[in-house]
Amino acid sequence: MNQFDERAFGLPEGMDSETTIVATYLLQGPPDEDSLARSLSAAMEQTIGQGCYGLSGYEELVRDFGGRLISYFRVPAHETRSSLVGETWTRAVARIAFPVANTGHQIPMLLTMVLGDLSLGGMIKLVDLDLPPAFVKDFSGPKFGLAGIRTILNTNRPLICSILKPCVGLTPERAADLFRQHALGGAEVIKDDELMAYGGEYRIEDRVLACRRAAEQSFEQTGQRVLYLTSITDRPDRMLEQARRAIEAGANGLMLTPLSTGIGALQALAEDPDIRVPLFAHPALLGAWSWSPDFGIAGHILIAKLFRLAGADINAVPVPYGRFTHMRESYVRMLQLSKAPMLHVKPCFTQVGGGLHALAVPDVIRDVGNDVMLVIGGSAQRHPGGVTSGVRAVHQAISATLDGRTLDEAAGDYPELRQAQTVYAGRKG
Repeated sequence: MNQFDERAFGLPEGMDSETTIVATYLLQGPPDEDSLARSLSAAMEQTIGQGCYGLSGYEELVRDFGGRLISYFRVPAHETRSSLVGETWTRAVARIAFPVANTGHQIPMLLTMVLGDLSLGGMIKLVDLDLPPAFVKDFSGPKFGLAGIRTILNTNRPLICSILKPCVGLTPERAADLFRQHALGGAEVIKDDELMAYGGEYRIEDRVLACRRAAEQSFEQTGQRVLYLTSITDRPDRMLEQARRAIEAGANGLMLTPLSTGIGALQALAEDPDIRVPLFAHPALLGAWSWSPDFGIAGHILIAKLFRLAGADINAVPVPYGRFTHMRESYVRMLQLSKAPMLHVKPCFTQVGGGLHALAVPDVIRDVGNDVMLVIGGSAQRHPGGVTSGVRAVHQAISATLDGRTLDEAAGDYPELRQAQTVYAGRKG
């Protein structure tokens, strides 16, 4: 077989768009690297197997199950040797078409196919992934999604999701007291921290029962129902058991970290007929998977596509104006793609957080609109008036922004917001 086997080449127009997965890669290397040969090798290696393309008797397998390099170009788009003079680094974009049949119609094998061993072979990042109808149709997606969450909470405003902190070690009674303070401030969603683990003396049902009682007490005062997202991250078999115990105790929402548990574990929960509450897919480990420009998988593939396909009703994106270094364009894109049409799959409700406080509210709503859930953690507890005032300040900032007023204009009417201005002016996180 020659280095540039014609069977590993293809044109987008020659692919069946109904049944073809297209993976887009950024490849990098030293100036003498043959990135075209490397791209062709990837198409072969991740399907039939590189050594099998040239063997007799495998022609039908290559035709039906082989990968195809359907697009390739250098960055910058060099086409002459003279333009390469002085180049010290090679960058190329390659798009490879894969047959959907190779995935077994499941996410774990999809990821193994499109990146798998390729991740061991030098600088390569999966920067986009086009999924055809033949793949998407096998996934139910979110049970509730954005519209379903709005129906549960009966509001069209941007939502507030506050976090029970300290992250770990709270007794059920202390957690419930904090829960009540957050709810009285106006939080429509309250969640465990993703670091909260249950086991031993920390029984999930004890905390759920205590927090549900707090939710009922706050409802009597505010008239606002609260969605409590209970952490169930664990190994998959125990996670299902934790979910059932939490729901039996009255949990009306669940949270897990799919990049540590596996995205397939999220799907198993979403498709379980006994799990009839919204699921929140927390993005813990996203930085390790996505934030290198040279390796990994682009964040929107994981958060806006695969989490959503697997059944996340709520996903989350780090904000660019908090304590993290997320790019604004990536943040906006991930959030908007989580709501974009995807055949029959419902849109996700997206949380945004990572150091948010009341003064960041206008930026959030300006960038992504009203269909957003603002996550408030330590900033609520640092408010001079306490947790309830800290959450209330965010609620007031939302009201002011929706009314078309600046926070300075509204501060005269809202004492909690005015106090927040003294604490958070010029602060990130």
